[in-house]
Amino acid sequence: MISRPAMRDVCAIAPNGSRVGWHPPHKWKRQPVAPSFAAVSIEHYIAGATEIVDLETTGPILGMYLQAPTTLELRTNTGRWAPTRIRGPLAYVPPGFSFSGRWSDEIEWISVHFEPSWLSRTGLQSDVWFASAALRMDVIDDLLTQIVRSLHEDAVAGMPQGPTYAEALGSAALHRMLHLESRPQAKQYAHAGMMRKAGEYIRDHFRGPLTLMMVADAVGYPGDLYSFIRSFRKANGLTPHQYIIENRLQAARRLIERGAYGVTEAAIDCGFSSASHFSATFRKRWGVSPSALKPRAATATPAEATESTGR
Repeated sequence: MISRPAMRDVCAIAPNGSRVGWHPPHKWKRQPVAPSFAAVSIEHYIAGATEIVDLETTGPILGMYLQAPTTLELRTNTGRWAPTRIRGPLAYVPPGFSFSGRWSDEIEWISVHFEPSWLSRTGLQSDVWFASAALRMDVIDDLLTQIVRSLHEDAVAGMPQGPTYAEALGSAALHRMLHLESRPQAKQYAHAGMMRKAGEYIRDHFRGPLTLMMVADAVGYPGDLYSFIRSFRKANGLTPHQYIIENRLQAARRLIERGAYGVTEAAIDCGFSSASHFSATFRKRWGVSPSALKPRAATATPAEATESTGR
C-alpha cells in the first residue's frame, strides 16, 4: 500500500515520548489543491467517523470547516474526553498543542500552514499572544473567513497569482487573528444561539427551496429580515444566501467526486435550479468545471450525453 504524505504541522507522540511524522488514515480523502512551494500553503481533507490519538501540532494551524461535525470530542492533558462545541466556521490551533480527537459523522475542512522560516520573518512569534495562544474553536469574523476562502480558491485554481499572493493573504490572516485576540472580548450578542440554529436548519434543508422568511421563521427570529441577514452573517461568516449556496456546492462536489452522480443529477439533487446555473456557480467558486472532478472511470449520464451531442 502506498504511503500517504504526512500531514503538515502535526506529529504523532510515540509511547517513548518521541515525535514522528503523522500520516492521516487511508480512508480520509485528500482533496486536490495546487502543490505549493509558497511559504503559505493549503490542505483540504474529507474524513468520515474517526478517532485519532496522541497527536501534537508543530506549528500554528488556521482551519475552516466546510462541513463541521455534529459532535466533536477532544482529549487533552486532562486525560478525559470532552465534547467541544463548534460555534464558528474558523478555528486556530497553536503550536505545541497535544490532543486526541474523535467524531461520528463526515467532516470537511481546509487548513492553512506556514513555513517556519517565513513565519519567523513576520515578527509575530515574538508577540505575547502568539507565544501564549490557546486553542480556539469558535472564531467568527467575516474578514478572516474571506481571507481563508481566497487562499483556498487560489490553491484550487493552481495558484495563478503566484506565491507572493498566498504569502500576502497568509500574513493578513495571522495579523487579523492577532487583532481579534488582542481586542477586548465583546459579550455574546443576543441572537448568537438562534443564528447557529439557523445554520443547522440550512444544512438540514438546503436541498429543497429555501427563503429568508422560511429560515427566520424556523428558528423564531423576532426581528426584520435585514437584521436577520446581518445577525446570521455575524454568527456564520456568510450571508444566508451565501451559506445555502456553499452547502449546495460542497454537497454536489462530493457526489461528483465519488462518482455517485453525474453533473446534472448532482446539481438537481443539491437544490440548484439547473445544471448550467450549477456549473457557472461551481466554476466561479473553484475555477474549474464540475465535470473535471468526475472520476476518470466514470461515464456520462444519458442526460449529459444528450447535452454534449445535442441530440
